[in-house]
Order: sequence, then C-alpha cells, then structure tokens
Amino acid sequence: MSTLQQRIFDESKKLIKKFNLFRFVIYFLISVTIIILILLILGFLDLYSAIFVTVLALIYSIVRDFTIARYSLKTMDKFYEFLLTKKDNVELYIPVLEKNAQGYFLKKTAIYFENGEMYLEAFKQVTSKRENQESITVKYGRDFSITNNRLDKDGKVFIFNSFLMDTAYQFSIINIDEVINKINQRVKGE
Repeated sequence: MSTLQQRIFDESKKLIKKFNLFRFVIYFLISVTIIILILLILGFLDLYSAIFVTVLALIYSIVRDFTIARYSLKTMDKFYEFLLTKKDNVELYIPVLEKNAQGYFLKKTAIYFENGEMYLEAFKQVTSKRENQESITVKYGRDFSITNNRLDKDGKVFIFNSFLMDTAYQFSIINIDEVINKINQRVKGE
C-alpha cells in the first residue's frame, strides 16, 4: 500500500471514529425521554428507576457510537480488499463519506483509479458473513459525472456534487491535496 493510500485511510478513519458530542447528546436524550415516558405511563417511575434509566441510556449511547464507528472502519477495509480481488490495477482507492449534523459516515461507494481512469464502485450491503460481497462499477463519463466540488467550512473534506445514472448524488472525500487534484484533473479531462 502506498503512503498516499495509507494516508487516505488514516484520515478517513479518523473522521469516522471521531467522537461527536452532538450525536451522543441527541441519542442519550432520546433514549432517556422514551424510557422515562414509558415508565411514567405504566406508573413505574420513581427516583431509582429514573437513575437506572439515565445510567442505562448513557451506556447505550456510548456503546452505540463505538459500535457504529467500529463497523464502519471494518467495512471500509472490506470494501478495499474486495475491490483489490475484483480489479487488477487499482492505483488509488478513495472511500466516500457522508457528512451530516451528526458527523461523518462511510457511504457504500468508493472512487478509485485504474489505468488512469476514474471509477465509482457501489457496494451491495451485505447482511451476513455468508453472503458474498458484490458491487457495480461505473466509469466516469456518461453514467457518473461530477458537476462541482467545494471545500467544506471545517476544511476536513471536499463536498462533491455529481450525477450517478441521472440521479443527483452528493458525497464527501477527505481533504488531501493530491487526491482532490487527481479527481479534478480527471473531471477536467486532463
């Protein structure tokens, strides 16, 4: 694996697993509120049950955040390994991220370069370990095109506006100059 490829993985993983206080508080508050309302309706709410529910919701929110991040990191590696078995000359693999108010999440797509050409790989969601990974490849051109991109306000990712099979598709890629320049060169046809 090249140093650039390793840097792409490291920086993308850092964003995915970054603890998001906003997301944590939202899920904590939702969990506590729902359970306390249920206990109140059933007439089982007292001080001890309120404390128990609060602690349980706190643990749930921490475990949930950790589990989602861990799953995403493993999935990123699986997608990369699968593509390497499917394609012979992958020059550069770029995980695609989604940014929302809760943080950064791994999308089920990736951009990659092979023999100087740019492709988007769309991976099927595998529900069990027995299921084989599948994906479809879309070459940059008629079925996949990028209309513009811009640096996000926090400077960590570039947000791309594109079309995938005539449907608007927005995605984010880690802000690494070499990666963004390589994509922009291909978009401009250089």
